[in-house]
Amino acid sequence: MANAYIAGVIVSHEHRFIFVKTQKTAGTSIEVFLAGLAGADAVVTPVKPAVSGHEPRNHTGWFNPLAQIRRERDPRPALADLRRRRRFYNHISAARIRDRVGARVWDSYFTFCFERDPWDKVVSWYYYRLWQDPDMEFAEFVRTQPLPTEFDLYAIDGAVAVDFVGRFEALGADLAHALAQVGIDRPVLLTREKGGSRPADARPGALYTPELDAIVARTFAREIREFGYPDRSASGAD
Repeated sequence: MANAYIAGVIVSHEHRFIFVKTQKTAGTSIEVFLAGLAGADAVVTPVKPAVSGHEPRNHTGWFNPLAQIRRERDPRPALADLRRRRRFYNHISAARIRDRVGARVWDSYFTFCFERDPWDKVVSWYYYRLWQDPDMEFAEFVRTQPLPTEFDLYAIDGAVAVDFVGRFEALGADLAHALAQVGIDRPVLLTREKGGSRPADARPGALYTPELDAIVARTFAREIREFGYPDRSASGAD
């Protein structure tokens, strides 16, 4: 599991932005880049293994649990995190980020994340997870394994809660657009922190069948509807 990274969220008070990390959208590379811009007082969650130039900071400590307890109507998760001083963590949801920074900060900062074509995302997820079972065929993986839908990560009460959802397919331009919203004019230079697990010739068209298309379409129905990704199951792509 040498190349498995754990990363979460960046809250930049200096530049007034919040980045919510999603999987298989170059999120770790984006996080490493943003960590260098975020400021000394920013919340930056760790990456494991550590990456040169990425300095985690201010992610542990006390927080007010009341907003989360009121919203979730269950005190146990918030109080468990409070006892451990676990303020921000791997893949924390937008709802809990808002609870912990406060609604005023959440509403006044520019919030963003990235999403990816579901069929391509599943292929990338498959090759990334092959370290667990190198012999698992793609079809079995799609039929039996949890697929990386993360709509609930950046949605609150079923609606997209961030100001901007960039596309992996337009990564450089969309990240530059996000930075421009907070007055950062900086060339976007991303490293490939998780590159290399997917063969260069692995394309969705060569792996999917109508059955697998339908599974992905059902799993990612909200992303397809919200962001207009082409539905391969409806188009009859092969």
